[in-house]
Amino acid sequence: MLHTKDSIIGLRSSEFATLNRWLLLALILIVGSVQNQASAQVFCDPANPTYGTCFLQTGTFSGDLPFAVTLNPATNDLFVADYLSGVFYRYNALDLAAAAENLPCPKGPATYLGMAFSVLDNNLYWIVNDQGSLLLVVSSLGGSFISETELTPPSGTTALSGLAWFPSTNSLWTNDFENDQYLEMNMDGSFTGNSFANPQSTGAAGAFGLGLSVAQDILTFEFFFDLPVGPPSANRTSLVERVNSNGESQGLSFPLASINNLSGWITGIAWAPQGSAAESPSNYILDLTNRVIVEVPVPNPPAPSIASVDCTADSSNNVTLSWTNPLAYDQVEIFRDGTLISTLGPGGDTFLDEDLEPGTYSYEVIPFPAGSSVGLPAATCELVVGFGRLLGEVTHSGTSPGGADVIETTNQLIVADSSGLTAWFYQKDLTPLSTSIPGPYSSAQSLAGIAVDGDDNLAWLTESGDLRITDLSGTETAAFALALDPGAVLSGLTWSNQMEGWLTVNLAEGLILKINTDGSLEEVPAALPTGMSAATFFGGIASRAGSTNVYDLAFGALNSGGVTRLERFVGNTPVGLGFDLTPSVNSGDIHGLAATANGPFNFPVTYVVGRDSGTITMLSGDLSGTGSDFVRGDAVPDGSLNLLDATEMLLELFQLQDTVCTDSLDANDDGAFNIADPLFLLDYLFSGGTPISDPSGVCGEDPTVDNLTCQEFPGC
Repeated sequence: MLHTKDSIIGLRSSEFATLNRWLLLALILIVGSVQNQASAQVFCDPANPTYGTCFLQTGTFSGDLPFAVTLNPATNDLFVADYLSGVFYRYNALDLAAAAENLPCPKGPATYLGMAFSVLDNNLYWIVNDQGSLLLVVSSLGGSFISETELTPPSGTTALSGLAWFPSTNSLWTNDFENDQYLEMNMDGSFTGNSFANPQSTGAAGAFGLGLSVAQDILTFEFFFDLPVGPPSANRTSLVERVNSNGESQGLSFPLASINNLSGWITGIAWAPQGSAAESPSNYILDLTNRVIVEVPVPNPPAPSIASVDCTADSSNNVTLSWTNPLAYDQVEIFRDGTLISTLGPGGDTFLDEDLEPGTYSYEVIPFPAGSSVGLPAATCELVVGFGRLLGEVTHSGTSPGGADVIETTNQLIVADSSGLTAWFYQKDLTPLSTSIPGPYSSAQSLAGIAVDGDDNLAWLTESGDLRITDLSGTETAAFALALDPGAVLSGLTWSNQMEGWLTVNLAEGLILKINTDGSLEEVPAALPTGMSAATFFGGIASRAGSTNVYDLAFGALNSGGVTRLERFVGNTPVGLGFDLTPSVNSGDIHGLAATANGPFNFPVTYVVGRDSGTITMLSGDLSGTGSDFVRGDAVPDGSLNLLDATEMLLELFQLQDTVCTDSLDANDDGAFNIADPLFLLDYLFSGGTPISDPSGVCGEDPTVDNLTCQEFPGC
C-alpha cells in the first residue's frame, strides 16, 4: 500500500518535508517511472469515444504530488490538491492545458487526503491530517476556512484516502484503504456504520485503491461510485470499477494503463456529467507518478452490460467462458487477445474455445443490446492454459505463510508460517490436515523458505542466513550461520538432488547460491532470463525431480512491482519455458514455491505461496503441448539414428556442446539426460536392445510427462 498508519494519521508537520522527498522516490521505484507511456496510447474520437479505453486530454499537475480531486459540474471547475504543500489548483476541466489558478488550502501545509464538492452548500469538504489530528474541514471554493471537526474513524481503521459527496443521502464517503473498505460519514463527520468492501478484495490479501468518485446514470438519474481499484496480483491500482452504494458491481469497468495514458500510481478520481467530448461524461484521474491529470470518457451505456465473466481451462487446453445476461441481447461478441473469434446470437451465455496452445489468454465478452450496432463495455477475464493452469487453492492453516516444500515419502505438502515458528501439513490436493510442527527458532523470524532433502531432513532458512535443520517432527539436528556478504537478503529455498545441496536466491545481488551440507556457500553460474537484474523481484525457487539439474524460479520485473512469472532452468540456463503467475495467483507478495512430479492428478504440479493473501495455489506442471516436436535419440538431427548421435550425446553430456532440445537426448525415456542415454542408444543400434520410445523416426510430442524440454528441433 502507498501509505501506512504513521504516514497518514500519525505524522507531525516537521516530518512533512522528508516525506515529500522519500514518498516521491518510493513511488517512482514501485511503479517504475521509466514505463513507456506513449507506446500504446489511444486518443479518443471525440465524436464517438469508447468507454474508458482511450483518453481525451491530459494536463500537467502544477504542484508536487497530486492527491485529492473533485469537480464542480456547474462551472466545470476541477479542483486538485497537492498532498503536502498546502496549495490546491483550479483547472478548467474542458481545457486541462490552460493555466491553473493557485489557491491556498484551508489548513495551510498539512496532509490533504481527500476533497469533495457539495452542490447543496456550494462548499468544499476535506479530509486533512493536521499534525496528527485527522479532521473533516469545510472551506469555500477559494479555500477559505469555514469549520473543522475531528474525525473518529471506526475501530480498526488505520488510513483514509479520498472523499466523495453522495447526493441521494447527502452524506460523504471515504476509503479505508488498508482494510479494503469504503465508509460513509454524515456531513458533520460522524461515521454512519455503513460500508462496503473493495470489489477487488479477496479477503486476507490487500487490494489496491486510492480515492473514489460519485457518478450518475444520466438516463435513470441513479447514483453510483467509480472506484480506482486493483487486485493484489496487479501490485497497483489497475482499473476503474463502477459499483452501487452496497458495493455491487454494475458491469462497467475499464483498465488503467498506457492505453488511456494512466501507467503510474493513481491517487484520485472525479466524475463529470459532461466532459470535453459532446454528450459524454468523463472521469478525471490523477496519475501521481507521472504528475498528470487525464480525462477518460465514460459515456452512459444504453443498457446494462455483463457484470463479469468466468473463464476456466481444462486438461485438454480448452477454455470455457460463462456469464449471466442481465437482459436479452441481440448478440454477444467474443474476443481472444483482441481478435474476434465468435459471435453468439440471442440468449448466448457460454462459449467453448477449444484446442489452444499453452499460454496466457485474455478474453472480452461484448454484448449488443436490441437495435444497437454499438457494443456495451466488455466483461473480461484472463487465464493460463496448459503449463501453469490453475488447479486449486486453499487458505493457509496458520498465520502469514512463508515457504513450502513437498514430502514425497508421505505424499504431503508442508507450508511454514513466515515467522518460522510453525509449519503446517496438507495433502497434495491441498486438503488441510490440521497438523503442525514447531519451528526451530525461539522468536519470530523473516523466513526465506523451507526445503526437504532426500532423507526427509527439513531445512529452515531466514532471510539473514540462519539455517536450521530439523526432522519432520520439528526437532533440531543442526544449525549454521551462513557467511553472507553485507546487505545480503535471501529468498526461497529448495533441495537439489543433482547438486547435493540447497539452492536459494540472494535478492541484493540477484544471484542463485548453493548451500552445501556443511553450511558453506557457492555461487551458481545461472544465466538469468532477459530483463532480470539486481532490482528484480524473486518469489521462490523449486527443484524438479529427476537426475537432470532442473529447477523453476519465480520472479518479476521492476515495473511490474512484484513476482509475476515462473521460468524453468535446465542446467542453470533458462530454456524459454515458463508461465505467467498473475492470472492464477492473486497475490502481490509471492513468497514460496514448491513442486512435485507426482501430483494429485497424475502429472507434475507447482505450489505457489502468497504471503499477503494467505493462500497456497496449485498450478499445472504438465508440459504436454509445450515446446517443439522432436525425434527421440536423433542428437544430430539428420533424420537417422547412428553412432554420430551417441557421440553428440557424450559431447553434450560433458558440456562440450550445447543443446536446445534436451528431450531429444533422453534416449531411454526416463525423464533425464545422463550417461545411460548414449549407452541405451548404442545397445539399441549394435546389440538389438530395447527400441526407442516415441517420438521415434518421425517428429512428435513427448508422450511421457517429465521435466525435459525442447525449445527447437530442426526439421520438426
